[in-house]
Amino acid sequence: MERIQQLGCIGNRSRRRRILRIVRSVIKYFFLVLFSVFFLFPFFVMITRSVMTNPDVLHRNPVYIFPNEIYLQNFVRAWDIQLLSNLSNTLIIEVCQVIGVPFTAALCAFGFSKVRFRFRETVFALVLSTMMLPGICTQIPLYVTYVKIGWINTLFPFTVTAFFGGGAVNIFLIRQFMRGIPREMDEAAKIDGANLFMIFYRIVLPMCMPVVVLIMVQTFMGNWNDFMGPLLYLRDDRVETLALGVYNRFSGASSVDSYANVQMAVGLYMMLPCAIVFFVFQKQLIDGIQLGAVKG
Repeated sequence: MERIQQLGCIGNRSRRRRILRIVRSVIKYFFLVLFSVFFLFPFFVMITRSVMTNPDVLHRNPVYIFPNEIYLQNFVRAWDIQLLSNLSNTLIIEVCQVIGVPFTAALCAFGFSKVRFRFRETVFALVLSTMMLPGICTQIPLYVTYVKIGWINTLFPFTVTAFFGGGAVNIFLIRQFMRGIPREMDEAAKIDGANLFMIFYRIVLPMCMPVVVLIMVQTFMGNWNDFMGPLLYLRDDRVETLALGVYNRFSGASSVDSYANVQMAVGLYMMLPCAIVFFVFQKQLIDGIQLGAVKG
């Protein structure tokens, strides 16, 4: 009898634990869905308003959430010659940045992790110290420098500078990753007659591709959405980037394109490349962050 009562108590405790797990899962997924709806609602409004007609988007009482009819002409109205020029300038910057920043950062990281030279750690500490300098403090000196060398109203501040180090943060990330690569591989390559550049290009760089891809994607997104840099250095319509061109196009209240439907269509165009890059390289991004943390 006591054995039966013990089994019954154990069964009741198991049922209570199972019910408690179910309740916890329901609460967890409820809040996950709630937060997902909250964060996705602006994108939903952007999509619905981008296919509205002008009367629908201007209607105030009540405000329409769903369009009365699908009007895809907004996506055609969003494009013009100026926007295409802005897009071409942005793509030029992106190509230089996505190639130059990871490559030069990897070169610097290779020197700090695999090449032995005097005061190496001191120089690396000086490089890291630049991370503590707020970016706003360098804007005036950089602007004065670019004015003196004639780079204002050109793409040089965004293209040429991509090949000068790649940034302290990127150097730090790649260096931490490279430190986990066994030195025996470098020594074996030297025995086979490889010089430092061959070791870097054929051995070290391919093994660092996860963190390099992470930096490439971050560089792409950062430059695609960059607004302050072009606002400071670009005054001519012919060299404006996409972010600055869209701002100048829609900032005037008297603009014929000030309707929210056209603005939302342009916003979708701006968001689409970043979304595609993120979903395509999602696995590499996660692997790069995890491997970088392990190697560090």
